[in-house]
Amino acid sequence: MKKNLGPKLGIYPTPVVVVGTFDGAGKPNLATLAWTGICCSEPPMVQISVRKSRHTHAAIAAQKVFSVNIPSTKYVAETDYCGIASGRDADKFRVANLTPVRGEVLDVPLVLEFPVSMECRLVHTLELGSHDMFVGEIVATWVEGGIVSETKVDAQKIDPLAFMLNGEYRGVSDLLALAFNAGKKLIEKS
Repeated sequence: MKKNLGPKLGIYPTPVVVVGTFDGAGKPNLATLAWTGICCSEPPMVQISVRKSRHTHAAIAAQKVFSVNIPSTKYVAETDYCGIASGRDADKFRVANLTPVRGEVLDVPLVLEFPVSMECRLVHTLELGSHDMFVGEIVATWVEGGIVSETKVDAQKIDPLAFMLNGEYRGVSDLLALAFNAGKKLIEKS
């Protein structure tokens, strides 16, 4: 039996990303977000949702570009720090001992230590309530050489973080099945 908790956010995990921006003074900044996800395949787009009060919000609104960096579990402390400190007051790259790398396509800071980084151009802003949703077209995706073959990225080697709404960071479990394949036995059965 399920219990109705009312209009609450789910208890499911969400991906954790660290968004990179340059502020109006040209200072690189990072912000940890869990309200994020792929929202279009062609052209490839990702959405991130940011509170209007955040330093990152103003930077994205002004610069119209941002990076999305996927941290691995070994950077959980650095990732958490980038979500609880303000870029108005702190140099997050320095404090977290992370290396900013300027994007090659867009003027955005990427995180060298994180296994995946995407350069995104802002294409839509949607005001939602407590957050604005920024939709960015992915114009470049950078992946560590050791985790990518010619056509496939090894998710286990990325070892990404997931965020639970009870405030926990979790890792991703082992491979359970192949997408677009596991359900074929049910199609054959019907």
